[in-house]
Amino acid sequence: MNFFLSTDLVIGVNEALNLHQHVAQLGVKKPGIIYDTNVAGSLYFQDVLKNLTSGYVNSVVYCNEFGGEPTYAHLENVAEFFRSNPPDAIVAIGGGSTLDLGKGVALLMTNNVPALSLKGFPTGVNDPLPLVTVPSLLGSGAEVSFNAVFIDEAEGRKLGINSKKNFPKKAVIDPQLSMTAPIESVIASAMDSLVHCVDSFGSIKHTALSRIFSVEGFQRTFYALQQNQLDRAESRLDLAIGSVCGTIALMNSGDGPTNGFAYYLGVKHRVPHGLAGAIFLKEVMRYNHIHGYEKYALLNPMRSSPSPKEATAELLEEMNELYNQLKIPTLTPYGYGKGNAAEFAHNASEALKGSFSGNPVEFTEESARAVVFQLT
Repeated sequence: MNFFLSTDLVIGVNEALNLHQHVAQLGVKKPGIIYDTNVAGSLYFQDVLKNLTSGYVNSVVYCNEFGGEPTYAHLENVAEFFRSNPPDAIVAIGGGSTLDLGKGVALLMTNNVPALSLKGFPTGVNDPLPLVTVPSLLGSGAEVSFNAVFIDEAEGRKLGINSKKNFPKKAVIDPQLSMTAPIESVIASAMDSLVHCVDSFGSIKHTALSRIFSVEGFQRTFYALQQNQLDRAESRLDLAIGSVCGTIALMNSGDGPTNGFAYYLGVKHRVPHGLAGAIFLKEVMRYNHIHGYEKYALLNPMRSSPSPKEATAELLEEMNELYNQLKIPTLTPYGYGKGNAAEFAHNASEALKGSFSGNPVEFTEESARAVVFQLT
């Protein structure tokens, strides 16, 4: 069994106001700061940025206004911006896409090569600049992962730059930064956590340690969403811990069909990744349950049913209620019905066989078709 985590983690309300001290602990003299345009209007963020730049008057600041997940071309442009006034570390503040952008820039600053040459799982690269991540949404887990998602526009695929050298040196998680985010984004991001937890829990590559994080992450996120009190800092802290747990579990196991479906739908229709995963999560779980997988019961310690099969059915019923509460859509709003469901399933299967292979029961194109039909 192998298990790894390489990021120093700090979680606390108002902790981002101490960002200057956290950056200074790394011996940074001149940080490059990348922040998400979506947080620019937040008064709290403005205080955070002011505190950081007051401590580092020579910092190089870039506002990421790119809509959606970054492309390799956008990464190249941002790296060029920083090369003109090189920092000695990168601080990325924002949603998962901005944090991924920070990972890519940190790596390109020490590897003067085209961004596309690093796609996939690059080897033989120089260590990146130290990276500090500060998430403004809680769910993608980008703040503690080594994966960085980028889109190859020519191929129309998400490929990313996935090197273990990408691990942030420190993540500073402050739920206050997420308080002004649209509630739809908060929910989509939290659903991303649930996907990570469920996919990693069921993965054929899971370990005893990874499952501890899968279960803890699922329970904290699921109950925070059920309580419907996401305006409270306590609930946001649960989402923060759930996000970290889910991503740690995923890194130490592997994904499954839900994450694969989400990647395909997200690229094809520019659906936020968390929402795209949410669309498929419940039906993939139901498919596995119907085909004999009963261990989802372990995700719900409050189950009243004694048998794993009944407890799993009970959890799926709670999922139904949560989906109705959160108004999670089906595939219909994206132009899919019974007439083209098989085509969607075929294309997703061709693109995502790797994700399908991680499922705890055999998952084929026919399985994909069964799931998709339930969503149309």
